[in-house]
Amino acid sequence: MFKRRFRLPSPALVISMVALSLVLGGTAVAAGTAGHADKKADTKLIKKLAPTLSVKHATTASSATSAANATNATNATNASNATHATSATTAASATGLPGPLASGQTERGTFAVAGHLANAADFDSETGISFPIPLTATPNFNFVASGTTSHCPGNVTNPTATAGQLCLYADILTNATGMGVGTGTRFGYSTFATGVAAGDYELTGTWAVTAP
Repeated sequence: MFKRRFRLPSPALVISMVALSLVLGGTAVAAGTAGHADKKADTKLIKKLAPTLSVKHATTASSATSAANATNATNATNASNATHATSATTAASATGLPGPLASGQTERGTFAVAGHLANAADFDSETGISFPIPLTATPNFNFVASGTTSHCPGNVTNPTATAGQLCLYADILTNATGMGVGTGTRFGYSTFATGVAAGDYELTGTWAVTAP
């Protein structure tokens, strides 16, 4: 039987294949490095889309609605996991916990406490006021039964507070004179009714706290 012998390609064929590979490779590189011809159209499109874009993993994000994982986030409505967050309404820490509330920013809520005393000396129920976003320091406590004060210029329908102050505005004040302070921290306060006589009592209202 005859054995089939394989012939090696000729030198001319090898040279032709190498030349073809170089030509095709150069064409691919040229296509990959070619720039977009209409740069004005690109710039116009970017400016049009810019107001709707958010910034993620940026080194610097200024005046962004949302800036996630930015090294620096200035004047952002929300700045998550930023190394530096300046004047942000909400700045989430690396642990995922919110805060602290930016200086001069205000948060608001409601309070209510009610009960019944057989005797005026009985224990009054307590209620807690918890700040959704913690502060950097414990604010000063203020209770406003009516009118306004220098620290609490608002009212029950529009609660406000000056920097570093917690203001409670009474709506219902039945069989009590005010609210006393239990424990206060930068996370919130525990409070209780004061001036309560025997019988039913009720206090409700709104509160505002402004970061120092």
